[in-house]
Amino acid sequence: MTTTPPSPSPPRPGSSASSAATMTTTTTGAHHSQSQTSSPVSGPVQKPSPPPVDILPIPAAQTYAHVHPALLLALYALRFPSMMADPVSEMITQVPLLAVAQVVYVVTCLPAKGTIVTSTVTAAGEGGVEGTERRAVSGTHGPAGTGVVKSGKVGYRRKHHGHGKGDGIGSRLTAALLSLTLTFLLGTPVLAILLVLFGGPLTTHSPHTILCAMHMSLLSSTALIYVYGVDGAVWKEVYAFARPADAVWGGALGTGVGAWLGAIPIPLDWDRPWQAYPITILTGAYIGFAVGSLISRTPLLYGKRLSFTAPEEEQHEKSN
Repeated sequence: MTTTPPSPSPPRPGSSASSAATMTTTTTGAHHSQSQTSSPVSGPVQKPSPPPVDILPIPAAQTYAHVHPALLLALYALRFPSMMADPVSEMITQVPLLAVAQVVYVVTCLPAKGTIVTSTVTAAGEGGVEGTERRAVSGTHGPAGTGVVKSGKVGYRRKHHGHGKGDGIGSRLTAALLSLTLTFLLGTPVLAILLVLFGGPLTTHSPHTILCAMHMSLLSSTALIYVYGVDGAVWKEVYAFARPADAVWGGALGTGVGAWLGAIPIPLDWDRPWQAYPITILTGAYIGFAVGSLISRTPLLYGKRLSFTAPEEEQHEKSN
């Protein structure tokens, strides 16, 4: 008797195909999910705006930052009779004096662009506490204006100093001279055009306009270029009056506002020699620089920005 072995049962129709399809779908879905998770979100990274500029934390800088505006006003007042007698000759005489004074100011009191400034003092001795060191970056070197705080070593005494890496006297003096050059080459023509646009004579008094613009440029632009260089983002904020208040921006803004207010007495029918163009404009620029440099460092204004929008609109713009 011959026994026939049982034949294997045929596979269910579609079971193998459906299983393979399920595995393929699962694998594809897992791969898609993994690729979505691992792929970084790409988008434009907005560079943060540099923070307000602090005066260097050394006694000489802190003292001269208060003396400098008063010194400029005193020199200008001393030469004011000569200014009324011959404005062109006197402005030419004062240009090199003002340039030297501004170079001394920025080198002594302000951090040059890209320098690292150490600003705190701690001492740790026997049973002392670990010191800390605060470093601030001027301009846009790295994350703009980021302050870094890191622990010091026990038993190491740090002295209070205001100059850091890349901040030697030679590099600071070079940066100041470059700032002075850009001030003459770029700032003077721009301010001369603005003086004409705001009502200055176009076809006459050209030396008066150019020299007045040169003085205003030295007052307002030297420190800005020294600290921020030619960073486009910062200068957009300058043109939009959106910089936070500090000694640098306060002096520049005060120069412009003072010159604008100084133009008011010119058309008045008082027939005074000091009403001649551009004496009152230049006087207002000097006074505005001194006032702006000093009050913008006070706690009431330091770090604040001019706001041209309502708080609700500003909040809505930030949320978007």
